[in-house]
Amino acid sequence: MMLDQLLRRGNNNADLLRLIAATAVIWGHAYALVPEPGVNEPLRNLLGFDYSGSLAVKFFFFLSGILVTNSWLTKPSAIRFASARIFRIFPLLVVSALITILIMGPALTSMPVSEYFHHRHELIHVLLHPYIEYLLPGVFDHGLYQHVNGSIWTIKYELMLYALLLGAGMCGLFRFKPVAAAVLLTVIVVCMSWPDLITTIGLPNINKGGQLPAFFAFGSLLALYKERVRIDGRLCVGLAVIAFAVRHGPAFEFVFLPAFFISALWMMSLDIVKPLHLPGDFSYGVYVFGWPVQNTFANLFPKSGIHTNQIMTFACAFSLAVISWFLIEKPCIALGQKIPDHLRRRKMSADAEAGKATAMR
Repeated sequence: MMLDQLLRRGNNNADLLRLIAATAVIWGHAYALVPEPGVNEPLRNLLGFDYSGSLAVKFFFFLSGILVTNSWLTKPSAIRFASARIFRIFPLLVVSALITILIMGPALTSMPVSEYFHHRHELIHVLLHPYIEYLLPGVFDHGLYQHVNGSIWTIKYELMLYALLLGAGMCGLFRFKPVAAAVLLTVIVVCMSWPDLITTIGLPNINKGGQLPAFFAFGSLLALYKERVRIDGRLCVGLAVIAFAVRHGPAFEFVFLPAFFISALWMMSLDIVKPLHLPGDFSYGVYVFGWPVQNTFANLFPKSGIHTNQIMTFACAFSLAVISWFLIEKPCIALGQKIPDHLRRRKMSADAEAGKATAMR
């Protein structure tokens, strides 16, 4: 199947793959939050250079690069693009920040509640910057990890990439495919080879965050040539064979990652996977709520064990994600789609009135 066919509605099950990726983040974090002597995350033992949670984040960026670039190529409207991204990302972030500040913080802080709310400047800063990993006064201060939401550090990278893609699109970069492809290839090579250069655009190289633009750019590159990119089992097997052949060398990481990404695309297009549609895209809610819930369980039940922590966290985060999807995310996504149409109708009406006024002169 060609990529442009795969991206059509009904030809993939991206929601399920995203949910699996969000679950993998919870799975991987458990090994750090409730560590057990001698027990390592299995995928890290297998690969040597990465673990499940990190791979899931890389997949998020790769898939986002494909979908967001395809969205721009299909409808190159700056207002529509910005509105869709803003109303998808920020409403849940703001609500999750409010929940942690007003409910989770007072319940878990080690200081008197009155003193907790006395730190109003810190609390307001969290609310104004909900896309940055943050601390709350007295919360998790005796735990292994003090961040109340340690997963959302990736969101500022994603927002930056959205902004850069929008700017490039408005400058007309995607009208010239060879030029756009050269720029994307340069991003891939530079970010994979020198991730510390991410500081030149104001972002730190946390957890190899400097490599994340490379995965986004790889997805963008595939979307750019979606009519010519074939995604099938033969390609996946071929990439897997190459990765296996170089598994003992430093090239393994650079071959494994595209093999992993392409295989995930192929999997979500399989006839056996496509019908497994969920009633909503719960992955973002699981991702945003996952860490606060998981770190809470880790601090309240430090001896619960890795798998117990994983199960409790997913059950709770998934429940919150379902509620969030129907009460917050889905309505806000719909609103984000309506605003550009409303503005377009107003502009057409204003142009029509201006035309009438000119004709009457």
